[in-house]
Amino acid sequence: MNRRYRTKFNLPIPLRLPGDRIGTLAFAAAVAGPLLLYVVTLPRTVVLEDDGLFLMAGASLGVAHPPGYPLYTLICHLFMQLPGSPAFLGHLSSAVLGAFACGALYVCARLLGTSAVPSLAAAWLFGASEHFWAQAIITEVYTLNALLFFALLALLLHGVRHPDRHGTWLAAAMVYGLSLANHWPLMVLATPGLAVTAWPAWRTILRRWRGLLADFLPSVALPYAWMVWRSHQNPFLNFYGPIDSLQALWFYISRSGYAHVDTSPSAGWSDRLQFLQWLGHEVVWQLTLPGFVLAVVGLWILLHRREWVMAGSGLLVFLGNSAALVVLLGFDFDYFRVAIFRPYTLLCYGIVALWLAVGLQYFCAQLARLPFVFAQRRWAGTGVALFVGVLLVAFSIQASWRLNDRSRSDFNDRYAQMIFGQLPKDAIMFTFVDAEAGPLGYYQYVEKHRPDVTVLNAWGLVFGTRLYDHRLPRESKRKALTQFVESTDRPVFFPTTSDLFPDLQGRMYGFLTQALLEGQPGTIDFKRQPIGEQYFKHLISRRAVDSWERHRRDDLLFRYGQYLGVLSLFADSDVLDPMHDLYRLAQTNHGSLFGLSDTLLENGNGSHWNQVAAWLEKVEVLVENETLTKRDRAQLYYLKGRLFERTQQMQMAIGFFRKSWDIFPHPERNKALDALNRLK
Repeated sequence: MNRRYRTKFNLPIPLRLPGDRIGTLAFAAAVAGPLLLYVVTLPRTVVLEDDGLFLMAGASLGVAHPPGYPLYTLICHLFMQLPGSPAFLGHLSSAVLGAFACGALYVCARLLGTSAVPSLAAAWLFGASEHFWAQAIITEVYTLNALLFFALLALLLHGVRHPDRHGTWLAAAMVYGLSLANHWPLMVLATPGLAVTAWPAWRTILRRWRGLLADFLPSVALPYAWMVWRSHQNPFLNFYGPIDSLQALWFYISRSGYAHVDTSPSAGWSDRLQFLQWLGHEVVWQLTLPGFVLAVVGLWILLHRREWVMAGSGLLVFLGNSAALVVLLGFDFDYFRVAIFRPYTLLCYGIVALWLAVGLQYFCAQLARLPFVFAQRRWAGTGVALFVGVLLVAFSIQASWRLNDRSRSDFNDRYAQMIFGQLPKDAIMFTFVDAEAGPLGYYQYVEKHRPDVTVLNAWGLVFGTRLYDHRLPRESKRKALTQFVESTDRPVFFPTTSDLFPDLQGRMYGFLTQALLEGQPGTIDFKRQPIGEQYFKHLISRRAVDSWERHRRDDLLFRYGQYLGVLSLFADSDVLDPMHDLYRLAQTNHGSLFGLSDTLLENGNGSHWNQVAAWLEKVEVLVENETLTKRDRAQLYYLKGRLFERTQQMQMAIGFFRKSWDIFPHPERNKALDALNRLK
């Protein structure tokens, strides 16, 4: 029989995990419930974020983007050996890992002293929270990170209660090492909280440090050693290419190449404060408002009964993966950076879920004391906990269903069909950003939609086949690309205009541009493509399901707006008249209007300025009630400044350029600085 003692709050504290049948069934339900939810709603094809990159890494046993994620790559590869479509199986790997993370959280809640039903309710609410659910249905590393964290926390809680069980500490050391071979930055930020959890057994840990270290080091080193070896086997997904030195390995693992992404020169403390405000809102609502109230009660109970270790460790993990992370990163605060940031905070919601379990247990214990006949029955507290838990979970699922039901997602499928449908035989397609490389690379190298086509990356990244090392200077890459186009007989395409092709003539097809050698260098030709026109009509009428899709859609519409701008400048009436509907549709989205205005301002003449002014006024109306990124808001004022510069109103131009720069002071992504220097 389990030995227990009870606190003044009537909370049973098990000294070991219960082995009863109810506890076993509750654990199984904690895993099976979320897994069923994820399988029903996961996408059947590749989606955005890093989904395409990880699907390619899993399919090829490749090397993903920094820090490499070798452990997740191996797990994903194992799942992709099962029968089924590669995308479904890759998403299934995250779903299974996420479901077991909920099971691990259930075990942690039991070790905190809560009974089966409150622990199950907490696990389900965590699994059904919008942010965790969204990561559990795509090929991403965050559900594995949550699983390893809560498995480690459970081992530490168990080890503190049974310090003489050597196997528990060895398992904890191994899991910690594996966690660092997955997403080490988030685990490092959580480490102070884990250290506080283990503190009561510090003497035991100190006595066994040699054995624990011998277990920890291979766990963290072997996956990375395999990654280095694999990088020399040239898989088709090989982000930086062969890792040939300790310096190159450190560059990879430390994410040094992502420094420009993690810290923006235009971000300040106001951005950090806005992120903290956003996070505070999410903490309140992710597990529902009543769930948050129960979590506050649970934390208060831990503090009131002087469970300093349990309360303090949770608070440290919470702050490490929230406030500390916000300060370290330095993101611009806008809807797209929020979408990038939100998976980093999943452990915070898991900690809140543990507090919720304690609060729900206390609530039911107090309810059982009320002088009602039904409340005197032994099952009353369990029944109330189950009812409250199911009610909150149902509300959470209903609130997030529209956002997270991705079973019919086809955004990237339509894009890939449009691109591959326009490419001629044996074409070479260059990509620039991950949002292009991931989906196109997946369809090309995993599903092999167009075996004759070669997909490459213009920066020398991502794919095992590359023209040059990613470390080459920009000018050297530019020359190498020009020489390649001049020397190949294959048609070469890229998805957008770029200064990497300054000496080549381009033929624009709407969403594609073909590099040509005929004619004068730097000139632009154009050709109508019905496939691209139909895709534009679909895209501009499509409602984005999340921030990633919205950002990608607006970027594609900007590109097509540039194409329409070129047509309006150089095409004759026979070409333009049938495209009247396209121009009308282009004026319903700020992205395509930005593309039109930018093209006319750079290449037009005085006859176009009134049209550009009208377009920019329309943009202001369109975005009046819409949240924009800093870059988009700055772009509007830059285009206004450019319009006044072109009409020789220099003081007005300078004012708008300064306003653009004040909003988004990024020297590489805001041309307002060059304009200000030009007008000095």
